[in-house]
Parts: sequence; structure tokens; C-alpha cells
Amino acid sequence: MSKQLPFHRPDPMTAAPEFRALQESGGIARVRTFAGHPAWLVTRREDVVRMLSDDRFGRAHPDPPAAPVLSATGQFYGPQGTDHERLEEEFRVLRRVTANSLSVRRVRALRPRIEELAAHRIDRLVAAGPPADLHALLAEPLPVDVVCELLGVPSEDRAEFRRWTADVVYLAEPERVWTALGRLNDYVRALMERKRAAPAADVLTDLVRAQDEGLIDANLSVLWAVALLFAGHVTTVTRIGTGVLQLLARPERLRALSADPARRAATVEELLRVGQPDLGLVWRWAVVDVDTGDGRIAAGDLVLFANGPACLDPTAYPDPDRFDPDRYHPERFEGVGPPPPHTAFGAGPHLCVGASLARLELEVVFELLFRRLPGLRLAVPESELRWKESQLTGGLAELPVTW
Repeated sequence: MSKQLPFHRPDPMTAAPEFRALQESGGIARVRTFAGHPAWLVTRREDVVRMLSDDRFGRAHPDPPAAPVLSATGQFYGPQGTDHERLEEEFRVLRRVTANSLSVRRVRALRPRIEELAAHRIDRLVAAGPPADLHALLAEPLPVDVVCELLGVPSEDRAEFRRWTADVVYLAEPERVWTALGRLNDYVRALMERKRAAPAADVLTDLVRAQDEGLIDANLSVLWAVALLFAGHVTTVTRIGTGVLQLLARPERLRALSADPARRAATVEELLRVGQPDLGLVWRWAVVDVDTGDGRIAAGDLVLFANGPACLDPTAYPDPDRFDPDRYHPERFEGVGPPPPHTAFGAGPHLCVGASLARLELEVVFELLFRRLPGLRLAVPESELRWKESQLTGGLAELPVTW
């Protein structure tokens, strides 16, 4: 019998036991999605990386209205058309168009502005407390501030953007999701027209230019921009909260981080690896029949790639649940090589285009936050923290802190 998602997770900071059992058995399992539809679940890191790079899986389906989906709420969860080759080429173009805006060089140039935005949010946190909710005042608004800078969203519109983006991820409230998506789509479409009349150095202008050159479809550009807004901040929101929690629970790691800034990048990598243990699902549909060794995936079947649990795969990472920032420190793997890259940002041609931005944001946040508030600590026992259960992205619902 197929297992039903979501799996029960006794501890929000660890993966559900079902994920670990599947990884240890090596199986690609049959499950039922949040919407109750049949799907295949891929959990091992090796399989996730290999199959996400396999062009036999894509965003198309021969009958989109009848396609199995992850969730019945929202346009993100369904196929984008019927022509696999055309869709994949259009998304390759979208990635190329966006790559300049999200290049490592351009993102690094944004560091002073990201530091300014983070400092402003930390000022708001300090002014509100102690105690204060770090999630509401820093972790949730800052990533939207940053991605809006890249997209070219005017500052006066960002509060509404944060509300719409937060509403998109509610799995159990279809009307809430559809309303938010409709408003986001309408707003982005209108803003693109404004960028056409008054170009700027931002992602939306790049997308408008590509439309005018006949490289990409206008509707797909809007979908891509909304997806960037969503994906461009979700990972960072969850990792700021769980990262602060991990570091506060391990004062020795926090002291080492503060004493040795060179450890900051390694710490961020480890926080990305362990920070979202049950989520990070990516979905594709089989274009043709595929024999996996664990069963035959038929053309049109939905395949779910468990990027979050794959980061905790014991076949890829020794002692995978242990938070160990030195795991990614160059001194640790001299002579033996680094651990395999985590899958927090996906893999292969589906690697998140905003990965360098998320890494920089996290480095800036942890540097500024613990320098400004060296006495930061939880304001409630960890057992009393509230977690988001009904949302696709998971993470903390609040993070009360004091200092």
C-alpha cells in the first residue's frame, strides 16, 4: 500500500523515520501526495542527483488537467504544458536570462545593500524587544526585501508582496493560495509593463527584454518571476530560523564562528544541509517509461525528489543528523576530499539559480546578528517553539528570543 504524505515527524529538526528507512533500504517508493494522487518518492542523494539530471523527467504532461500533482492548491504544482522539449528549452532560456542578474559577481556586488537591509531588520528586532520574535521581524521579511531588490519591486509594494508570498504555501487552503497567486501574477505582469517603459538593472527588466527579443513567452516570464520570488526567499527564511536555533543550542559552535570568520561559509553550508529535513520537494513527470530497478515509472507518472531528506542520507554523509560545521571546512577534508554537495538547492540542470544569493544572505545575517546581539538566547524552552505544519515550506512559525 502507498504511504501518504506528509510523513509524521516526531522531531521538527530531524527527518521523518520513513525517509531514513527508505534511504537505508535503497528503494524508490510509491506514495500518495498531499492531494491524494499517486507518485514516486526518491529519497537517496545519489538517486536524487542522477534523476534530476535525467531529461526523461520534465514539467510537461500529455493531459495537464488530469495529471497527478503534489497539491491541489496553486499553479506551481501542476504541469506547464504538453510539449516537453519546448518547455525545457524555454526554461533553459529563462535560466540563461536570469543567470546574469543572479551571477556570483552581481550577487557579491549586492553585499553592501544586503548588509544595509539586514541591519535595518535587526534594528527593528532590537527596538521591539527583548523579548521579540526573530522570525517575524528578521527571518521572514529580510529575504523578501532582498529578492525584491533583485526583481526590481518598488519598496512601497514589498509589504503586500510578503503577504502574498506567505499565503502561496498554505497546502490546506486552496482559496487563499489562488487569491495570492492571482494578485502576484497581476502585479508582476503590470510591473513588467512599467519596466518596458522605464528599464532598470533588475531581473524583471531582463525578462522583458528577452520577451521583446522573442526568446521567451510573456506568460511563462510571469510564472518564472513569481517562482523566483517564491523560491528566492523560502530557503533563506527557513534557514535563518533553524540556523539561529542550531547555533544557540551549541554555544561552542557559535563561539568558534565568532572567533574565526573563515568558518562562516562552512557553517552556512552545514546549516543548509541540516536545516530543512523533511521538505524541499521538487516534482517532475516522466516523459517516457523509465525502469528504475525498484519498479517501472510509466510515462505521465509524478516523481517527487526529496531534496531535504537527501541532505541527511546516511549512505552519503557519515552521522548525517549531527550538526557539524567543520564537515565543510577545508582543513577537515585535506587529503580525503570534501563531502558530496548537499541538495538543498536541487541538483544538475535544476540547481536553484538563487543559490549564491541565499548563501550570501545567510552569511550576512549570522555575522551581523551575533555581533550586534552576542547575548542572544531563546526566550522560551525549545520544546515550546511552534512550527509550521500546514505549509509546503515548513520551518518555524515564530522564534521568541531575548538578550
